Amino acid sequence: MAPILELERITVRRRGQTVIEEVSITLQQGDFVALIGANGSGKTTLLRTIMGFLHPASGMVALFGQFPVNWRQQRCRIGYVPQALSIDARMPMTVRDVVAMGRIGVVGLGRRLARTDHEAVEQAMADVGVAPLAQRPVGQLSGGELQKVQIARALSQTPGLLLLDEPTSNLDLGAQRECLDLICRLHEERSLTTLIVMHDLKSLPTDCTHALIIDDARLVFEGAFQDVFTEENLAHVYKHQGRAILRELLESRAGGGL
Repeated sequence: MAPILELERITVRRRGQTVIEEVSITLQQGDFVALIGANGSGKTTLLRTIMGFLHPASGMVALFGQFPVNWRQQRCRIGYVPQALSIDARMPMTVRDVVAMGRIGVVGLGRRLARTDHEAVEQAMADVGVAPLAQRPVGQLSGGELQKVQIARALSQTPGLLLLDEPTSNLDLGAQRECLDLICRLHEERSLTTLIVMHDLKSLPTDCTHALIIDDARLVFEGAFQDVFTEENLAHVYKHQGRAILRELLESRAGGGL
């Protein structure tokens, strides 16, 4: 079976600056991968490149075994949860309206949703747990509820690849735990391939099987989670904090925490 995603020595430049340099990544069906790195290291840029919003100056991107990528066809197979909802909460939109936006990339802008599209929307809301909120205006939601709506919008596309960019960054501790538990459950139930960007390493989902560490635009470590998260590797990125971060991370995972 062809990999879900292949990046081969991609380099991305913006405004004359190299923001991703010769990064190679392969994701297989069912992988649950954590992508970490310091602020400004290139994590979000990498996600935007996978989505086709940025194009490499060099290197190869293949999605679902297709190269070159037909972005119009393949982007709708990628569920993307950005750091912040790109919708003004003051707009008169309900939860169902926002989740249904995930189908627009599938059916095409300006086209009516068919019965199967509405069924995908309802299933996504049910799976995420926001079906009882379907008619509520998004401006009346809590931070945790709003993040669930974002996840439901991505799931309504019935994606083969799910990308999450720091999905817990604006949530309190209780909502963080609930959100990450939800992501782990959906990964398993929907047989997803998942790539999650996290800044708070103590909050990494316990279900992550693989990890990538990016530093100063380059991929410096990759592999099985337990092989990547070592004191030496973390110290490479986080300097003197590496030992403390590793200790807290191992304690949280061993205790069944986040």
